[in-house]
Amino acid sequence: MITKEQVLGLDDSKLVNFKDDPKRMLVLLGDRDAVKALGPLFADAYDNGFEIKIASAYRSFYKQFKIFDDKFNGKRPVLDENEEPMDISSLSDEQKVLEIVRFSAIPGFSRHHFGTDFDIYASNLLPEGKQLELTAREYQKGSYFYKLDVYLKNALNKFGFKRPYTGKNSMGYEPWHISYEKKACEFLASFKLDDALEYLSSFNEPWVPYAIEYAKTHYKDLIGA
Repeated sequence: MITKEQVLGLDDSKLVNFKDDPKRMLVLLGDRDAVKALGPLFADAYDNGFEIKIASAYRSFYKQFKIFDDKFNGKRPVLDENEEPMDISSLSDEQKVLEIVRFSAIPGFSRHHFGTDFDIYASNLLPEGKQLELTAREYQKGSYFYKLDVYLKNALNKFGFKRPYTGKNSMGYEPWHISYEKKACEFLASFKLDDALEYLSSFNEPWVPYAIEYAKTHYKDLIGA
């Protein structure tokens, strides 16, 4: 049984620690079934010339809250529809929220809470000295992750994964975000809008009321349902 706390990223006790590469120091958290499914996908990717690494796996409610709060307060960049950093300092609190949610889920409404979703990239395709952006332009034809994009389009389904954020709704296109569909669907089935809204409403940050109003009508987009 999947609990409310697990769905909202408040309980990681059922997740497992793992590394995407024994040589890396980064220890990640993920759903056991999803992590197991990564192995065959990564092995096949390697056979096809891609050394897949994970930029982000499980993310708790509080981690997502800090990301959102930092963006609201100008401590992290906010990207516009063209994936360029924008100045939101002169915007109203409501407008700031509307800009942030393009590429950042509201805490309590992130698939990263499930442990079934991962942000990935091919380390061997990232140009030397280039910082990873996690932007769609990195996957466009002529860019360094384009071959990875083509591979993922053809391979993900075979290993039980999909890319939930296609850019066809209010959320931006995220070609780097993959989800282990079978287990993610179990979390989505256990998601309850009222639970997420109630927990988020217990915080007093100025952006919270606007995030709540947005989530009421866009929650399916946020969680990729």
